[in-house]
Amino acid sequence: MAKSTVSGGRSLRAALRKLPIDIKAGVVQAVAQAGAAIYADALAAAPGPEHLYATGELKRKLRLQISRNGLQARVGSWGKRRARHIHLVEFGAAPHDIPMPDGGVIHHPGAPAQPFLFPAYRRHRAASVKLIRTAVRDALARAARQRGGA
Repeated sequence: MAKSTVSGGRSLRAALRKLPIDIKAGVVQAVAQAGAAIYADALAAAPGPEHLYATGELKRKLRLQISRNGLQARVGSWGKRRARHIHLVEFGAAPHDIPMPDGGVIHHPGAPAQPFLFPAYRRHRAASVKLIRTAVRDALARAARQRGGA
């Protein structure tokens, strides 16, 4: 849902992908740590069984995904097994009518926003950027030392 971009991010990821795994291991660990912090905070803040109509599906289907190369983290709900109502919880829903298969209509009164994912992202963004920036700097410095020493 929330996406953080970095100026020059594409070329930086390309450069990091070329580095040996032992040099970029700190970056991979920092990305995983930052993603885990956002995920844990969002999971704790997501509405749960205290809500009248809650089934627990939202919390069960919220997930953290780390890319294969370890350089990107994603928190949310997506794919075939996603929580289809995550956006309605995060942003709220206006009153609307729901047509039923038998021809009837149910009037939904709407629901207030209960943000949990964006606030978790905002709370951890600065610390995550700092953690990843430090790891990238260290990895590039180690790579430069190895090239210079070879």
